[in-house]
Amino acid sequence: MTIELKDVLYLLMASVFVVSISVAQAQEAKAEVHLDGMLGATIGDGFVTLNIGGPSLSLVLNEDFKVGVGLLPSIYIEDGKAGTRLGLGPRIDLKKLSIIAPFFPVQSTGKWVGSVGLAYKFGRKK
Repeated sequence: MTIELKDVLYLLMASVFVVSISVAQAQEAKAEVHLDGMLGATIGDGFVTLNIGGPSLSLVLNEDFKVGVGLLPSIYIEDGKAGTRLGLGPRIDLKKLSIIAPFFPVQSTGKWVGSVGLAYKFGRKK
């Protein structure tokens, strides 16, 4: 008797299905809709950016204070021209306010340019 990859995949899919049904039945049926995220702006040497919160890795020091590093999808405005760029940098979260300092790659030189700014975090508190 040989076991083929498709048999293993079918078994895995069936297991996930059974477990997900069990978990769904165990949880209380409750639906919620809310916004959650961050909106900010930064200023650099000759450019400005409008940022939205992206994924981040943070060290939570207490309920109102955390530090970390994150990605910031941004609208990058330089010399009156706008484009999109992904920023990477540190952030400090103080309640609903974040101090952000993303760095952005410059395609023509291969260097990174830095900026600093503020962001407001919106969403419900868990």
